Amino acid sequence: MDPTTYTSTEALSAPDLPPPPDPSADAGAVPSGLSTPQDIPDLLNGDVWDIDQLHPATALRMLIRSVQALANVSGDIPPTPPVARPTTPKDIEADKENRTGNHATPITPSSGLSSPCQNMLIGSPEAHHSEPIPDIGTGAEDVDIQRLAIARKFFLKRPPSQTLEEYLSRLGKFCAGSTAVYLAAGVYIHRLCVEEGVVPATGRTIHRLTLASIRIAMKSLEDNQWRHERYAGVGGVSPKQLSALEMSLCFLLDFDLHVTKEILCQRTFALQQAAQQASVVRRRLPSTFQPKLPAQNRTNA
Repeated sequence: MDPTTYTSTEALSAPDLPPPPDPSADAGAVPSGLSTPQDIPDLLNGDVWDIDQLHPATALRMLIRSVQALANVSGDIPPTPPVARPTTPKDIEADKENRTGNHATPITPSSGLSSPCQNMLIGSPEAHHSEPIPDIGTGAEDVDIQRLAIARKFFLKRPPSQTLEEYLSRLGKFCAGSTAVYLAAGVYIHRLCVEEGVVPATGRTIHRLTLASIRIAMKSLEDNQWRHERYAGVGGVSPKQLSALEMSLCFLLDFDLHVTKEILCQRTFALQQAAQQASVVRRRLPSTFQPKLPAQNRTNA
C-alpha cells in the first residue's frame, strides 16, 4: 500500500502496549528454595525451626522477654567484691572521684541522635576504672575468681529507670541489628547466665549484658557495624566503658563467639525454656515477694 494513502490519524496512532511486567506472578522469577521473612510466633515449639522465617523485630522481642523473665526470678544479687590489693595514693584519689561522681571525662552521646537518646543513661557501674584486675600467669588467682572479678563490669549500682524493653527497643531503633545478631546475643547470654552462671541475670546486669552481647554479635557476624561512638551514645555508656564491656564479654566467653544456624536454633529454644521455667517459678510466688540475698549481720569482735 502506498504510504501517502495513510491518514494523519492513522500515522499518529500507537499500537496497544502490553501490560507492565509483574515479577511476583512469574513462578520462575524467584527460586522455590527462597522465601521472604515472616513474623513467626515468639514462642518456639522445638529446637528445629527456620531462622530465615524470623523477622529481626521478632528476634529482638524474643530476646527481651527471655532475659527479662530470668531477671524477674533472680532478684537482686550483689556482685563479687573487688580483688583486694594494697592501695596507692593514685588509687585512693580515683576511688574518691568515683564515689563523688566527678569524672574527668563525662559521657558524651553521639551526635545526630534525637533528644530522648541523648538524655538516656543507664546509671553508674559498680566497678570503676581504678579497680584492681586479677593477676594472670604465675601466681594468678583461680580462674573462677578471675571470671567473677571480670563479671563485675556488668553490674550497676542500682537498677536503671528504663525497663529492658524500653532500653533495647531504643537500641534497635537507632542501631538496628539483624535477626542473627539478636539470636547470637541470646546464645551468649544463655551461656553466661544459665549454663555457667558466671553473670546472674538481674535488674542491675541485664542492660549492660545485652548491650555488650548485641555489640559483640554484630562484630562477629556482620561486615558493617555501627560506629563505636554512636553505639555507645545510644547505649548510654561512654566509648571507654563500651570497650571494657566488649573485652569483658569476650574473656568470659573464652573468645568462643562462633555460631551456626543449628546453634542459634538450639540455644534460642534453650533460652526460652529457661525463661519459661523462671516464669513458672515466679507465678507461684506472692506478688509482693522480692527475691534478695539476706544481709550479713555485722558483730563487733
